[in-house]
Amino acid sequence: MDPITTLTAISAALGLVDKIAGQLESLIFNKPAPEPTPHSVTTVLVKDEIVIARHGNEIRKITAIEISVLPESDRRMIKMYEESMASSFDIWQVVYPQRNASADLVVNAKINKQLSDLAKSFCVDLGHIFKYLGTIGYELEDHYSDVRYACNQATA
Repeated sequence: MDPITTLTAISAALGLVDKIAGQLESLIFNKPAPEPTPHSVTTVLVKDEIVIARHGNEIRKITAIEISVLPESDRRMIKMYEESMASSFDIWQVVYPQRNASADLVVNAKINKQLSDLAKSFCVDLGHIFKYLGTIGYELEDHYSDVRYACNQATA
């Protein structure tokens, strides 16, 4: 698998994190979902690199050359984890709006259990992607740290 495909998968996975972070933390810590706000750290795929910026100022890049040092099997695994995250996210989008929406407490409990299972799956996959990024020297900050903490709680 070429490094650009892997970069695209990493970018897509981080984009999913951006979309789900508040809801994930809301579920795991049993608190109201925060209003969506812009994150101070953003990632954008530009050609053959992911540009990481803080408040719009570039702070680092992940390049295709750096990704190419990962073994082919690792690059395939990253793509597999991103696809699994996307599948969990697709289901999450349908189920999350139903969270605590029923007058029936048993229905609410079943929905919350389903969301918890999806969160665990999402978090395990994300953890693997973060592990691979760590092997090439990338530790993402900001809400990624918050999500990492929430995921640790979800999978504990």
